Amino acid sequence: MDFLDTGYDSPTETNYLLTAPTVSMTSGQLQTFVHKILSTLDPGSLCSVYFHQLCLHLPARGLCLKTIDPTLVIGADHPNIHRPTKIDLNIGKSSAEHADDICSYYFTRTLTRGERNLLGQLHFIFAQQLKQALTFKQLKQMATKDSLTGLGNRNGFNESSLRLISRAARYGESFALLVIDLDNFKQVNDTYGHNEGDSVLERVASIIRSTLRCEDEAFRFGGDEFCCLLDCANEQCINGIARRIHDQINKDELLVKRHVSCSIGGAAYQSGDDINSLFDRADGALYAVKANGKNAFAAA
Repeated sequence: MDFLDTGYDSPTETNYLLTAPTVSMTSGQLQTFVHKILSTLDPGSLCSVYFHQLCLHLPARGLCLKTIDPTLVIGADHPNIHRPTKIDLNIGKSSAEHADDICSYYFTRTLTRGERNLLGQLHFIFAQQLKQALTFKQLKQMATKDSLTGLGNRNGFNESSLRLISRAARYGESFALLVIDLDNFKQVNDTYGHNEGDSVLERVASIIRSTLRCEDEAFRFGGDEFCCLLDCANEQCINGIARRIHDQINKDELLVKRHVSCSIGGAAYQSGDDINSLFDRADGALYAVKANGKNAFAAA
């Protein structure tokens, strides 16, 4: 185990370490630790569980994995922490193109030699599980993301819909669905080819992404159809977001040049809805727009 920042340069520290008692875990404690670490493949949850377990055995005050994800900071991470209380350990490479990722540990005091040995053992177990969690996260993103637009795909839509419906049924927190269909998209593919069609889809996805709020989610449902899950249920909110998407698409230079507009249908979650009933209402509103001349928005 490589300690990148030893923090033990003075003779005093060295003498202290040489006389420090060995620190170890009982077999039961180690079994509990391993069980906790293996309990999740979500990187954020894993780091939280690990830090909690670390605090049970070492004077830990913070854990930082910013080289992997800026959000993976647990406890104290402050530049004024003195050097002897910080230890950097390698996690390994997240990809072939990247240098080794680093886990920075912050402690309330200098560790004894025995504590450093224990840290190395715990870190090794954590690092192996973290690499598994990161690989799982990457595979999950590949399974739920549309490769062309970067929006969620149909699998991602189904997953998010089930989560929101469960939340609405349990806590009464409603939400809304927009279904967006591009007008005249087939003519773009037929006239200019599929590469230009892909450019249109990417532009529409960019407009939707930039128009939505951070709490909303966007998906390419299939072909030239997009869906948005909105964290709101009142008519004013739904109408406002739909109008902004509609207006931005109608003002975009590439889309105007290719005569592409959009028709949008919307519906708010109602008690007892499943994803099929909610989608059917929004889709019905969309087809009403199509039947009335396209390029507009209607709510069910």
